[in-house]
Parts: sequence; structure tokens; C-alpha cells
Amino acid sequence: MDLESIKNRFRGLERREKIFVFITVLAVSVVLPYIFLYSPSVRNLESVKMELKNLKTEVDALNTTVAAMPVQQVSRDEKITLPATEDLAGMLAAITREANLAKVEFISLAPEGILSKDGYIEMKIKMELRLRFRALYDFLKNIEARQSLFLITDIKFETNETVYPSGIALVKAVVYLRKK
Repeated sequence: MDLESIKNRFRGLERREKIFVFITVLAVSVVLPYIFLYSPSVRNLESVKMELKNLKTEVDALNTTVAAMPVQQVSRDEKITLPATEDLAGMLAAITREANLAKVEFISLAPEGILSKDGYIEMKIKMELRLRFRALYDFLKNIEARQSLFLITDIKFETNETVYPSGIALVKAVVYLRKK
């Protein structure tokens, strides 16, 4: 059937039949999208709303459980301080202990120079470490918290395919020691 024959058949219908065809076409164009598009979306929306409500209830329950838990303070009883000049080995042991706590692997730890000042000694050290970036952060944070006279002057961190995901950090620092 071509378009012209459809037009001729439509012209041949009575007025009542034309209204019936028009209402049928209108109903089909409204009802079919409602049945196949809108109705499934509404059902899906309701299920998603119920799931969201359940998740909110679960999150609230978890928040109240976490709030009821006792808070435990993590503290180290041992206070590490920099030793006097005559205990240079103790100072290096304190730094090494902090590195072990942060899971840092030393490649080298070497003094670069010692300057004697009025009442104290300034020692420059160079540390080469193999570690991940988070471990570097933990190590430096622990050193900062425990060693008040340990100042970092330069940090370089690099990684490559041979050591990935770890990297090599080169840390230069100045340590202040008490004179005897």
C-alpha cells in the first residue's frame, strides 16, 4: 500500500470512523510510551528509593556503633631525643629506630660535615633511603615529632621501573648536638 491509497481510504470513511481512528492513534501514541517507558522507570525509581533508605539506615547504625566505640590513644612510652656529642652512635641508632618503625630501608647514612659553634655542634648528614612515598611521610613525621633538633634541608624522591612502586629518597638534614 502506498500513501495515496491510504489517503483515499481515509477520505472514504465516515466522520464517526475518522474520529475513532484519530482517538485510536492518539491513545496508542500516549499509552505505548507510558507502558514501555514511564511505568518501568517509576518502578525502578521506587526500588532505588527503598535501597537508598536502607543504606541510610545502615549508615546511621554504623555511625552510632562507631560513636559508641572507645577511642584508643596510640602513644609510645619511649621518648627519643637526640643524644649528646659523645653519643653519636646513639643518635644514629635513634634515627635508625624511627626508620624501622616507618618501614624504611637505608641505603646509606653518612655525615657530610661537622661545624663546632658556641655551645653546640652542627652536623650535616645525608641519608639515602629505599621506600614508598607513604613510608617517607611516616618517617619524616616521626622524626619531626621526636627529634626537635633534626632539621631537613633538602628532599629528593624519584622512582623508576626497577624499584617501582618504591622509590629512592635522598634526604639532607642538619642535626644539632650538645657539646660536652
